[in-house]
Amino acid sequence: MMLVCILPFQTASAVDVPLKSGSDPVTTFPRAMARLSVAKVSALNVSVALEGTELIVDFSSSVGVAQITVEDQNGGVVYQDVINTDSTLESVIETSGWDGGNYTVHIAYSSKKLVGTFQL
Repeated sequence: MMLVCILPFQTASAVDVPLKSGSDPVTTFPRAMARLSVAKVSALNVSVALEGTELIVDFSSSVGVAQITVEDQNGGVVYQDVINTDSTLESVIETSGWDGGNYTVHIAYSSKKLVGTFQL
């Protein structure tokens, strides 16, 4: 019964993080918007969503080895990982220990470089 109550709340609190190629300008969504339900945004086989305290990077298909880096508003790296999308298509990043502020997520694979921003 408890799961039935929690699951809808997590879905309602998701915020999609728009991705752009390279260093194109990106839109920042404040955490206050987390209560809104928005359509999933994807770019080049990958989508990123902030769900509660988890940043979820989801690849729709294998792209080989991908590097995921998250930087804080001062440019400091707060998270970095390399995943093999032949083995797993999703990376879940826990953000509960991070300070409030603006963050930038960088995703690189093959010759593709994607960037998106979000706010905690």
